[in-house]
Amino acid sequence: MTELKDQLRESGVVGAGGAGFPTHVKAAATAEFVIANGAECEPLLQKDRELLKAFPAEFLDGLEKMTRAVGARQGIVAVKAKHEGVVSLYSRLLKDRPRLRLCPLGDFYPAGDEFCLVHEVTGRLIPPGGIPIQVGVVVDNVETLYNVSRADREPVTETFLTVAGAVAKPCTLRLPVGASFADAIRLAGGPKTASPVALDGGAMMGRVVEDMTEPVTKTTGGLIVLGAEHSLVRRKSAPRKQISRIGRSACDQCSFCTELCPRYLLGYPVQPHRVMRSLGMCGAEGKPLSEWSLLCCECSLCSLYSCPESLDPRNVCVAAKGDLREAGAGWKESLNAGKEPSVHPMREFRKIPLESLIKRLGLWDYQVEAPLLREPVSLAKVRIPLKQGLGSPAVPVVSVGQKVRRGQLLGEIPEGELGARVHASIDGVVKSVDRCVTIET
Repeated sequence: MTELKDQLRESGVVGAGGAGFPTHVKAAATAEFVIANGAECEPLLQKDRELLKAFPAEFLDGLEKMTRAVGARQGIVAVKAKHEGVVSLYSRLLKDRPRLRLCPLGDFYPAGDEFCLVHEVTGRLIPPGGIPIQVGVVVDNVETLYNVSRADREPVTETFLTVAGAVAKPCTLRLPVGASFADAIRLAGGPKTASPVALDGGAMMGRVVEDMTEPVTKTTGGLIVLGAEHSLVRRKSAPRKQISRIGRSACDQCSFCTELCPRYLLGYPVQPHRVMRSLGMCGAEGKPLSEWSLLCCECSLCSLYSCPESLDPRNVCVAAKGDLREAGAGWKESLNAGKEPSVHPMREFRKIPLESLIKRLGLWDYQVEAPLLREPVSLAKVRIPLKQGLGSPAVPVVSVGQKVRRGQLLGEIPEGELGARVHASIDGVVKSVDRCVTIET
């Protein structure tokens, strides 16, 4: 019998959200717990909840497969307690699956951050600069486990994503990998603003996209469509020079960014206010080089919620981490390395309610249901990136003019490298091969 890790490698399964870590690597580990991350704390996104309702058997089969593969004694379904229908459904279904249990979560941001999630579910703290497996835990999100359940039958050729915000019909879609953002927005009824842009990945951690020909990938969890004039778009579009200049002149060191930082509250040495302070001492090159940025999870809470001056500590931390990498300085070389985390005594009282966050972001009017459109979508053209997650891009194994079938291998993992295979998501003819493989019917 083919081992699960080999099936996942062959099928190109990656984490369907975030960085897209190749799932076959996780399946080769040994762990005590597998946590199914259904926290879904990005405002407006509903993909995980819709999948949990629509495909419970597939999701639970995937979780059980992963639990057996890593030798875990328990698989844990972690979802927000406020989703009473989902909680009720899985409370009933898990009675017949003794190896699995349900863990209801509070409605705070960022409950889905791996460091927060592992602590909420197990009480354990991942080592600073570490990963969940170091405390005996594997974390996979809902769509990833759905794909795990199907890996022995077919490769990953579809992706699920919520399209919300300023669109006529907010919904959750089932699209071929390589569909364009424009395809997704059209299927959601089109934009309701004259100058639409998209936040790829969500309001908090997503990036601003103006080019709607960009393709959706295995890791695309959602698109928030807003007008270019929306305050959230303007803030996310600010250049580094402007962020640094205003931060250097206006930060009054109130430390709210640090006191509400979810990683700081878990006891990790992340202090955004100190990184902001370093802007005034970074010299002519403008490089903060502050080690207090190294464990920042880039959740954006400091910038988009905590700061009373509407400054941008998150992107100052991101810039500092990049500058430190360029200088060859990482966590292991930092002065904070070796310090053990200890949870802040006020953590429970400083969790940020999602409702408050949505209002602060100016998204309250867009807080509506985005139901799943279950039927697969047929498209005449897709552009499938050869790199769709952590590691190296896949090496193309097809050429221009070649006819391909849905599910056919397009790109192989480079020899000896971390990466993921990619497959055709529609039947058609290969029109180009570069960073993407373009297929047209």
